[in-house]
Amino acid sequence: MKFLLDVYHQSLNKAGEELCGDQVRVLTAGSKTRVVLCDGLGSGVKANILASLSSEIIINMLREDIPLSEVFETVIATLPVDKRVNLAYATNTIIEVDHSDLSYRIYNFDNPPVLFFREQKVVPLNFREILLVDRDIQFAEGTLKRGDLLFAISDGLIRAGLGGVLNYNWDVEHVAAYIEELLRFLPSEVRLVVEKTVAHTNELYGRKPFDDATMAGLLVRAKYAAMIFTGPPLDPAEDGVLAQRVLNFEGTRIVCGGTTGKIVAGQNGESVSIDPDTARLEVPPMGTLKGIDIVTEGIFTLTAVLEWLEVTQGNVNLLPKKDKSGAVQITTALLDADEITLLVGLKINPSYQSPDLPQSISIRKNLMEKIADNLTRFGKSVLVEFH
Repeated sequence: MKFLLDVYHQSLNKAGEELCGDQVRVLTAGSKTRVVLCDGLGSGVKANILASLSSEIIINMLREDIPLSEVFETVIATLPVDKRVNLAYATNTIIEVDHSDLSYRIYNFDNPPVLFFREQKVVPLNFREILLVDRDIQFAEGTLKRGDLLFAISDGLIRAGLGGVLNYNWDVEHVAAYIEELLRFLPSEVRLVVEKTVAHTNELYGRKPFDDATMAGLLVRAKYAAMIFTGPPLDPAEDGVLAQRVLNFEGTRIVCGGTTGKIVAGQNGESVSIDPDTARLEVPPMGTLKGIDIVTEGIFTLTAVLEWLEVTQGNVNLLPKKDKSGAVQITTALLDADEITLLVGLKINPSYQSPDLPQSISIRKNLMEKIADNLTRFGKSVLVEFH
């Protein structure tokens, strides 16, 4: 099974400061994802510059595939210790995950410990100290599984208290317990867990943080895939081949079009039944067919899908939650998917357009090309096949 890493981060600025002294950078290249959290000493402009410099050095070196140990050595040597307070100018956490085998490595220099959760429970990471440029670095490595989460935090997240007084009831252990409670209800929602934890921290500060506070979360999840089969192919000999591809597809299976539905139904010995409650003014009702997740009419429904993609600009949360129409359901499935396959038959339906028109200006072909262009723009991996 293929996996993806969902990454989300959020920060609070110190009260009265326009710039944040914490910086997060995410780099996905090749088979690896790296997340870097840097915390500049102090707050405001100076801290922002220090954290930005540190994070940019790290990301640029990682982009060149320089080993993590060398990256840390360079950063530590570049940003010396403030002798007044005996603290590093910028503390750093680097998390690296290899997608091919889900192995991870963590380097942590003077930031709070990285929190690891498996099956909604916090699990201690086996950190060991290594010496780099005369500095003690916390290092951990291992292998992740589907559903695992890692959270990197800056020290401002565990210092939240009213009036600048340290809150001893909001330390690393209490933050971990709070996340555990959230994961009971949000087991695979890294964005919401980060947002709610940071919001709670802000409340503990009385909405006036006396330090920058940052949280970066990583979730291992399976890739989501979707396939649309729409329109009969030019060669009727391909009918059965394409129908079987949809029926055997591992992901969300979508069939659009009356004729296309009959082709698939003919392969599995079933029939399409219509659900009149899903009819809308702009789109015909949906159907149901064993082995297929979403069955709809063709051109009108797909036109509405294109409109929803353009209106939402790829944000699935902007779709109407209570609308069960075929267009909304297809759009939701496409925006939730990471990999999308579009099987487009080019046989002209005379109900929609004159068969005398060339295939290059087929309504269905142009429509699916526009849908594919939008999905690609939203960061989806899209494969379009014309038959």
